[in-house]
Amino acid sequence: MKTSKLVVGVVAVAALAGCTSSSPTPDATDVGGPVTLTFWSNLTVPQQADVIQAQIDECLTDMPDVTVEFETVAIDAVYPRLLTAYLDEDAPNIINTVEAAIAFAQARGQLVPVDDVIDEIGRDEFNSSHLNVMSAEDQTWGVPDWALHDAVYYRKDLFEQAGLEVPTSWDELLDAAEQLTQGSRYGFAIPLGTSSEVAAQTFFQFLYSAGVYVFDPETGEYVFGDHLDEAADALAFLVEMYEKVSPPASISWVHPDYRNAFVQGTVAMTNEFGATVLLAAEQNPAVLDNIGVFPFPGPDSDDGPAAAVGGGYYYGVGKAPAAEEAASKALLSCMYDPTLVADRANSRPIFAMPATQSAFESDTYQDNEYVQRFATEIELIRTEVLQPWYRYGLEAGLNPIAGQIASTDIVPKAVQAAALGTLSPEDAVRQIDVQLRDLVAQLGSR
Repeated sequence: MKTSKLVVGVVAVAALAGCTSSSPTPDATDVGGPVTLTFWSNLTVPQQADVIQAQIDECLTDMPDVTVEFETVAIDAVYPRLLTAYLDEDAPNIINTVEAAIAFAQARGQLVPVDDVIDEIGRDEFNSSHLNVMSAEDQTWGVPDWALHDAVYYRKDLFEQAGLEVPTSWDELLDAAEQLTQGSRYGFAIPLGTSSEVAAQTFFQFLYSAGVYVFDPETGEYVFGDHLDEAADALAFLVEMYEKVSPPASISWVHPDYRNAFVQGTVAMTNEFGATVLLAAEQNPAVLDNIGVFPFPGPDSDDGPAAAVGGGYYYGVGKAPAAEEAASKALLSCMYDPTLVADRANSRPIFAMPATQSAFESDTYQDNEYVQRFATEIELIRTEVLQPWYRYGLEAGLNPIAGQIASTDIVPKAVQAAALGTLSPEDAVRQIDVQLRDLVAQLGSR
């Protein structure tokens, strides 16, 4: 955990004019005195956190008398940290986090809408899915920063050697993975660790490809329990993949485990968000030219996947005295200069893609060596993987249930039990349904 304090002066909208000519300027007035903001980010990877810190410093040079206390908070710790902060009335002014944590904070009345910031940036700059997932009560509660995608990363050279085509159905995926399982190499990683949402991310990629959601994306009604047969089929296929083509140890794998396995060549394919690219550059550059991407297929070739797991990182503004809210929005406005947005994405290329179109099209982003090297894959991700995408529990917008899914063992416990054979897939999805229905009864749906 890192803490830094960057000291500069009094916030006024006029000060933003010196930040960048394209920066939005939400309505704020001279607050007349020092303002101290707390800024949390779940991005604990140094190359990402350091860029955010540097950009805060840059923006604050034009905002006199504002102090920012910046802290990185691991995603596994964010929910208890937020709850404690809310109880102590010491919540962060700005939080940089994932969808579920924004939903967690908004449900507790700890955030303010950020439509003014989004409108100043330009609402059409953003993918509508990233705005929809931040919506509740006809308002938007988080500013999208960069996009996450979940797709199959595979070894093109191994496919070529085996004479394999890109799979377009579950059967084809399993067949390819079985052919690539040779000696100490497995065909496909099925990570089911209980931390960092790994088991949930894995399971929901199978569910979404089959068109099974927690909430109906159009109506917002709870629908998981209406599709238990399809959910059981998806889980049964996941279990078959685990048993036949994934390392037994993957029952407890988290993100570094399956990424390292792919980069080191002990698995030939894995569902992944793109972090393997930079990891390969650091650990095994020889494989970079052999990394390919394709959408996780749907059950049948004719239909294709219904959707994919996606997501991103967002900035939420905490409810606070007016001067602090104005200063928070002014700081975020400065940070949405296209070059700064692109720099944040480039701090972890391919894994992170700019949320604004102007940042994506900027020379800063397009000139990045990895963006150029993986231009074909990026285009496929944007056109085929992120159309459409959802995040579990947030299919119809912000919902407090998403935080419960992300921070509890509701999904991991049942999925692991199915993989270990202590629960049938049918019993496992029924168990998940019962617990989700309890949450709907307690927290409601939107």
